[in-house]
Amino acid sequence: MSQYLKETRRYHLVILFALLSIALWVTPVQHIISIGRFQHYAMAIFLFSCGYFVQAAYSWRELSKLGRFSYIATGLFFFSVATVFYQNPWLVDRASVASDEKMQNRQTLLVAYMGTSIMLGIVWLKVAYDEAMEKRRKLMPENQTHSPKAS
Repeated sequence: MSQYLKETRRYHLVILFALLSIALWVTPVQHIISIGRFQHYAMAIFLFSCGYFVQAAYSWRELSKLGRFSYIATGLFFFSVATVFYQNPWLVDRASVASDEKMQNRQTLLVAYMGTSIMLGIVWLKVAYDEAMEKRRKLMPENQTHSPKAS
């Protein structure tokens, strides 16, 4: 268990903020303040994005440049989603204030966020690959020293 916790230390704060985000999402905030459903989602997504920024700051020294970029870019991605949701409560399907222009913007946002999420996924795959190769390089000399010598 301690080995697992040690290997996942770069994700602990992201996981913590994800759990806090879920708690906010299931809390009926609309009973306390007057906000729309998407604005409620925006608050939870914003809290989730904070997890990436805090984790990046906390793990800064042990992250590669690409790792730092991936955390910050993912945090910015979720922050922008939260901002769009908060500022545009008409995104809900049944909103009566959604004009044709707003519906077109909705499709543009959907395509842009889909493309961005695919690019972020590729960056995270590269980070995972680099970490796996680094781990393999660290284990290689260790395995070579323990192998029996041929006479």
